[in-house]
Amino acid sequence: MRIDTVLTDVRVFPLIEVTREQLEEHAGAPVVRVEPITGGLTNTIHKVTVESGDTYAIKMYAGGREWFETELTSLTLLHGTLPVPEVVHADDKRFVIVYRWIEGVTLHELRKQGKMEAYASLAEPLGRVLAWLAKSDATEPFELTEVLERSYTRLTRGTARQRLGAPLADALRKLMEAAEPNMAWGTVCLSHGDFGHRNVLAYQAGDRWRINGVIDWETCTTGSPLLDIGSFFRYSSRYDGIFCDAFAAGYRDGGGELPPDWLMTSRLLDATWLVDMLDDDDQQPAVFRDCRKLVAELVAQLS
Repeated sequence: MRIDTVLTDVRVFPLIEVTREQLEEHAGAPVVRVEPITGGLTNTIHKVTVESGDTYAIKMYAGGREWFETELTSLTLLHGTLPVPEVVHADDKRFVIVYRWIEGVTLHELRKQGKMEAYASLAEPLGRVLAWLAKSDATEPFELTEVLERSYTRLTRGTARQRLGAPLADALRKLMEAAEPNMAWGTVCLSHGDFGHRNVLAYQAGDRWRINGVIDWETCTTGSPLLDIGSFFRYSSRYDGIFCDAFAAGYRDGGGELPPDWLMTSRLLDATWLVDMLDDDDQQPAVFRDCRKLVAELVAQLS
């Protein structure tokens, strides 16, 4: 199952009902404070403080075993390398992970609060984080050719073509085909799968902001290092040239390399995700409208 909440504010799954006693069982100690976390759109998360003063996030996976196991594996692999949650306990029968609470505010909230100077200051650290992720070892094969051929088919005769309209579908395919050699850039690595504003936590230390955590790894997969870059820059109007240059500088400072047209190449690679969404059998008109708008903007910028 793919997460479509990057494009909407509608929950994918209803919240899971849980009692205080159940939270104490998961935390392994008496709980003195409970706070439901409403920012997520797929799983059920509670922030709990226990008698010792330690604070944890208790995350219940409505997506079932696959999402639970994917996140647990990802956090285990990346802990100590990237600012990811530290797992304290995992329940593989009820699909629950308890991890130490990470202080911070999501980039989504930072933008909503209008703290644009703080937001802009995080471009370089964001680049470093994704450069570090690009050094991770792939856990399974990734075939770019298969991804592109699936998109080409859907743009030629699939439901995605119907929802985009023939002129826009043909224009996107033409751009993808021209950029195909650049899309093969880099070594296959772990990809977050939903690297966006809701899943990056920033924290203010003195007069400076830093990336304090990258959360929600349940759709982590293997892919090109450009995939997460394209996901982050999907809404291109949020970023000016200064932000993009700072991001690229941070990426290179983190030991990563970028192709000359890294921004547009990564966005075209991300467009394969948009095409997949547009070809989905579910009826999600708001999501389809957003996808079409994003594709139209990308085609207009590159044509």
